[in-house]
Amino acid sequence: MQNQSKCSDHIFTAQLNDTQYQVEIEDLFLDLKFLLKEYYMGTFTNDGKALMLKFTNGQKFKLSLNEV
Repeated sequence: MQNQSKCSDHIFTAQLNDTQYQVEIEDLFLDLKFLLKEYYMGTFTNDGKALMLKFTNGQKFKLSLNEV
C-alpha cells in the first residue's frame, strides 16, 4: 500500500513531491475544510470562492484564497 491519503480523489501532501504539480485553489479549500473539521465543530461550506464557517456558538467566518 502506498503512503497516500485521498478524499474524493483529492491529492494530499504525500503526492506533492512532484515539482510539476500545481496547487489549485479548490484543492486548498478542500484541505482547509478537512483540517478544520478535525479541530472545530460547525458547518463548513465552500462556494468556490470562499470557505464559509459557521460554528455551533453562532460565530460565522468567511475564508477566501487568492493566488499571488
